[in-house]
Amino acid sequence: MLPLSHRQRLWMALNHQEPDRVPLDFGTGGNTSPTPEVYAGIAAHFSVKPEIRLVPHIMRLAQVDESILQALDIDTRPIYMRPIKKNVRPCNEPDAFYDEWGVKWKEVSVNGVIYREISESPLIDAGVGDLENYPWWPDPNDPDRYAGLREHAGQMFAKTDYALIGCPSFNSLWERAYFLCGFQRMLEELALEQEFVHTVFRRITDIILASLQRYLELVGPYVQVVKMGDDLGAQNNALISPSTYRRMIKPYHQEAFALIKRYSEAKVFLHSCGSVYKLLPDLIDAGVEILNPVQVSAKDMDTQRLKQEFGDQLSFWGAIDTQHVLPHGTPEDVQAEVEHRIHDLAPGGGYILAPVHNIQADVPPVNVITMYQYARQVRW
Repeated sequence: MLPLSHRQRLWMALNHQEPDRVPLDFGTGGNTSPTPEVYAGIAAHFSVKPEIRLVPHIMRLAQVDESILQALDIDTRPIYMRPIKKNVRPCNEPDAFYDEWGVKWKEVSVNGVIYREISESPLIDAGVGDLENYPWWPDPNDPDRYAGLREHAGQMFAKTDYALIGCPSFNSLWERAYFLCGFQRMLEELALEQEFVHTVFRRITDIILASLQRYLELVGPYVQVVKMGDDLGAQNNALISPSTYRRMIKPYHQEAFALIKRYSEAKVFLHSCGSVYKLLPDLIDAGVEILNPVQVSAKDMDTQRLKQEFGDQLSFWGAIDTQHVLPHGTPEDVQAEVEHRIHDLAPGGGYILAPVHNIQADVPPVNVITMYQYARQVRW
């Protein structure tokens, strides 16, 4: 048997066939990228100058140098939309900025690490009538977002054998709604003011659909996965009931996921942190084909159970614990975690190994390197 290419390896796994080894993902967008602080240590290990280029994502995350991706034998590469800075609300406050939706973010330092958190949700007091006149809805058709994308994706497809991961800028509904309107308010309004919620969701979904269509018209023939994201879980339970998801959010998700399938053969990837076990039947029915990050430290997210119950319908992307093992474990603990998750999730295909969400600054670089190097050796 000829050696598999990176693209073939990932595609086999996503089609529930067993490749030669588990595919590896590191640094594709806002889900598996490292903070600049831990990235500097990883770069030093590989004698790479740690030039910090941030992922085009609201969180502060470092792009990983190509030489490091090659050294770790990573199978994936991201295809980003172009970030734009025009028509963004100005901010003169130190260490603060507005995103292009008009949400204010503040940079805060925690133990020497800079994080970004929301400091102002501009629609927190808005009514239905205020939404039409809100001045900061982004323009999904701005051509600057898509400049050079077809050429870049086409060259990556033709000149490399990497699996290409679509990372559209507008990819979340529920999260974007509570960024704009406030987390507490949106949870309350799901029950109390459903007209407002549906109006907000409709406006956001229309922007997502317009942007996704434009993006996929350019890169759809080249990408194997398209990433979407909506955190629907907390540590001990889903944030909402299955019936609420079914009634309030699922119809909008279905529109976006169906559009992805209409304009590409890519698999639909949903990032949703926390305990989402109760929502999985509806997420699958909505069109989700890949679950990320598989937060194994959350309630009901046991990987053996997930594989047994949903492994014929879902692929699992992530699952290496970032809450306990990666920051606090020894390299031997990391190896045991890698073996555990591969043995649970890889049989029959359907597993892509990655950390559970971003690698934080308290993770020793040796643990990151051990995770990927050891994963290449493990068979099931």
